[in-house]
Amino acid sequence: MFRPVSLRFKILVLIFVPLILQLALLAIVANLQNQAEDEARRAECSRQIADEVIDISHDLVLVRTNMHGEQSIPADPTLGRQYQTLAESIDRHFSNLRRLTVDKPALAQAVEKAIVSMRQSKNLMDEARAEFRAGKLEGKVGRYKYVVRFRNLTRELSDQLLGLGDAGKAEADASPEIQRKFREEVQFVLIGGGVANIFLTLLLGVILTRSIVNRLKIMNDNSYRLASDKPLNQLVSGNDEIAQLDKVFHDMAAALKEAARKERAILDNANDCICSFDSSLKFVNVNPACEEFFALSQDEIIATHLFDYLGAEDTEKACVFLSKVSQGVNTGAVTLSIKRADGEVREVLWSSQWAPGEGKTGELFSIFHDVTEHLAAERLKQEVVAMVTHDLRSPLMTVQNYLQFLADGSYGDPGEQAKQYLPGAQRSSERMMRLIGDLLDIEKINSGMMELERKKVSVQKVFQETIEQASNLANDFKVSLVVEHASMFVDADEEKLLRVLANLVSNAIKFSPKGGIVTVSAKVNNKVVTFTVADTGVGIAPEMLDTVFDRFQQARNQTSRTRGGSGLGLTICKALVLLHGGKIWVESKEGSGSRFNFELPLAN
Repeated sequence: MFRPVSLRFKILVLIFVPLILQLALLAIVANLQNQAEDEARRAECSRQIADEVIDISHDLVLVRTNMHGEQSIPADPTLGRQYQTLAESIDRHFSNLRRLTVDKPALAQAVEKAIVSMRQSKNLMDEARAEFRAGKLEGKVGRYKYVVRFRNLTRELSDQLLGLGDAGKAEADASPEIQRKFREEVQFVLIGGGVANIFLTLLLGVILTRSIVNRLKIMNDNSYRLASDKPLNQLVSGNDEIAQLDKVFHDMAAALKEAARKERAILDNANDCICSFDSSLKFVNVNPACEEFFALSQDEIIATHLFDYLGAEDTEKACVFLSKVSQGVNTGAVTLSIKRADGEVREVLWSSQWAPGEGKTGELFSIFHDVTEHLAAERLKQEVVAMVTHDLRSPLMTVQNYLQFLADGSYGDPGEQAKQYLPGAQRSSERMMRLIGDLLDIEKINSGMMELERKKVSVQKVFQETIEQASNLANDFKVSLVVEHASMFVDADEEKLLRVLANLVSNAIKFSPKGGIVTVSAKVNNKVVTFTVADTGVGIAPEMLDTVFDRFQQARNQTSRTRGGSGLGLTICKALVLLHGGKIWVESKEGSGSRFNFELPLAN
């Protein structure tokens, strides 16, 4: 079994171990083949030695035949010429024998002995030939003693050559058997090594496969267990890639389980009805809040249709909404009237997201938010606004007119004490009228009842009108107004733009110290015009920057110069700018003044 190493290392072992064994087999076979070839060369050398011995023996026979008797020398006039040829042939054959027996010490020693005998025979023959020539000149013939000695020497040389030939022949005869053994060894190594290599490869493959497959089966079983919400198997052994993957899978399963637990906790504790529908708007899953929502248990809600709780008008609205959602159109939320099982009607906001599945299946995940109380409060607020419009504004106008008549002396001299309090009463009534007007405007904007009369508006003209309206207030607060020239035009409602600038300039004046400067400017930035109202006042605290445009928000550092506002001026400015499709923001550092900026589209 593999020790715990990486999967890559195991695969490399599976590849390289059989490969190394195969290389070893090749080395063994190559060595045996080399030995067989060496043996074949030795056999060939032995054969050549035998051939050389035969040739030498043949030449010796010819020499001995020519010297068979005492009369042979004078009887054979060609002896000298034949002898010379045979002597050269014998020398050549002995040279070949010496070359062939270089690496055979025993045979080389025998060859050297034969060469000594050959030289003795040659010397004797030379001596006989010399005697022959002397005898012929003197008329003497025959030297039998040379013949006898020559025969003895050549017989001894023949015996030596026969021994040498027999040794070479014996070695040559033994070579086929040796070569056969080498071939058998090569065959055995090839077959045995091949079988061993196959067996080892199969063994390693089985071990590695079992190591991988068994653990993959565990991981596959873990995937089914995860899908079935069952406990996972223990971590697989090892520290290779599969073990690491299994650990990651366990970590992922734990994270999914924790996420599912949190999701379940959120769903179980949510106040909104969270549920899912199939493509026919049939309930599939619901959270506990749905029980209170529909006055039914969860089991009773499932398998019912949303249409069971809707009227005819809302059913048509729900079908249109479902069609758009299934097409991926972001429609926001739609308001429906839900009739509960106990007969109570609740107003809800229905928002959904379609999750397509395989084929035509899919689920519609939905959230129903109960807005019954919210809509009731909105209706009450609208009633209050209507009451303010009709029941408060008219009496206030009457009071305001009466105070004006008193101040004008239409009812006679009111007296010194009345004159002292009349200005304060008039300011209070005017403030109340402005507050009512601001509230009405905000409600009109929020309800979509305020419309814009957009046109091409000269920025310079609006600046001039703004300064004219704010000049008296600036004089009262001893603040200078500076207007930078602006020649551009914007696409806006002139009256609403004038109101935004007037509110921002009046605020800047109120928060500027005596001798302060309020600057009004505008510049073109791409396709928008950026308006800026800057003052040299006390600035705004950092924590107030994000809420300065909220309703009834007033700076903490207000003084008697700035008190008395409704707290709705900046809220109205933001609402009017957003109504134009622009944006508004403030830049301020406490103690260094403020810069209110807003953008409107540049006119063509």
